[in-house]
Amino acid sequence: MFNLNSAPVEPTPALRRRAEHKATGSAVFGAMGDVTLTDSAIIILFAQMIGAGDMFSMLTTSLMPLFNGLCVILMAWLAERMGYRRLIIRSCSLSVIAYILVVFTPFFGSGSVPVVMLIGLLLIFSVLHTAYVAGWFPLLDTFLTKERRGPYLSTMRFSWQLSAATFLFLAGLFIGKEPPLWKLQVVLLCGALVFAGRIFFIAAIPEFVVQRKDSFGFADGLRRALANKPLVGFSVYLFVLNLAAYGTLPLTTIYLKKYLIAPDNVIVMISAVTLVGMLLGSLVAGRVIKRWGIKNTLLFIHITYAFVNGALFFISEGRPVTFALVTLLLLLYSVTFAMASIATTYEMLALATPGNKAMAMAFCVTFYSSGSGLSRLFSSLLLGSGILAPSWYIGSMHVCHYQSLFLLYAVAIAFAAMFLVVVPAIFPRGEYLYDVH
Repeated sequence: MFNLNSAPVEPTPALRRRAEHKATGSAVFGAMGDVTLTDSAIIILFAQMIGAGDMFSMLTTSLMPLFNGLCVILMAWLAERMGYRRLIIRSCSLSVIAYILVVFTPFFGSGSVPVVMLIGLLLIFSVLHTAYVAGWFPLLDTFLTKERRGPYLSTMRFSWQLSAATFLFLAGLFIGKEPPLWKLQVVLLCGALVFAGRIFFIAAIPEFVVQRKDSFGFADGLRRALANKPLVGFSVYLFVLNLAAYGTLPLTTIYLKKYLIAPDNVIVMISAVTLVGMLLGSLVAGRVIKRWGIKNTLLFIHITYAFVNGALFFISEGRPVTFALVTLLLLLYSVTFAMASIATTYEMLALATPGNKAMAMAFCVTFYSSGSGLSRLFSSLLLGSGILAPSWYIGSMHVCHYQSLFLLYAVAIAFAAMFLVVVPAIFPRGEYLYDVH
């Protein structure tokens, strides 16, 4: 169907620019699909409608980051062996099949069978998505010049976030306050069909002649990444921070649905607002980092994360004004989240050893994603285990187990601030390579 064996061509300015457009199209179509399936209110509502409890609903959002952490180094090796474009096309083709099967899980048996199938298919989708992640940035590097990197990545990020937010807003309008199951299936099916567009855009990008930039093999590259103490310290910090902070957004969706009794379309629109927050955070992050520096930016991130979780802890009534307040808090959280992502990328690039950038980035992403996935996995286990008291009181204030988790997140984020001592931008120790460009 796709020509994966075409001879590499020399990159010209015109071919490079066309490749940029195709790559942006791939990011836009892919994001509308995979955000809907793995990191939005749609999949949580769908899981609960087919019989999943809070634990499995939360689990659906943990698989993508968890397997990015577990598999990205292996997939980076596979991408080098197979070719970036070939790996992306094959993994995305299989992902579309898994995605479509998710839509039809309600028809496969009764009881817990659809839920088990849903988790299994999302697991497969997440592993395949890791292959895409491993091949995506190296593929960009085959046609993006150093001068075009910043402007292009900003435009591409803006495009996919805006398109994904728009898709979720329209989905919210379509499903209504109390949607039947078939409406959620229609949204997911549309997401699967749109997601398939990623394959066609990637296939339209030609294979370019490139010179290998990394001079180290896989094992040697991993050893060099481990020997880079500042990079290892920063990776450990990212793991702890994301372990504390990454569960807030999906937990809020479940809290809105199960305790505050928000209408389903309101929940989906709030989910879309978080993407708008990511968009705004991406737009301002560069200016904030340039003005404040990485040190002050990271401190701001900790303070904001803890503040939002603390504020959510004190929200206990489901009213229109409450939903508006939750929306504003999640908007602030997602703006900060996007800033954290960009600040993290700045530091990873600055600390990575020249000649070993790919392995250093994969090493750092492993810790970053593992903390993210485990945050949601542990949260799902806490919700399902019954360890948290269903209700308790602070004076006259009634507190439920969801609020207990928000309080736990806030405390954990404050604890994670202790690990700033291993971040070179905060406490530089000794002499080490630090490429601020």
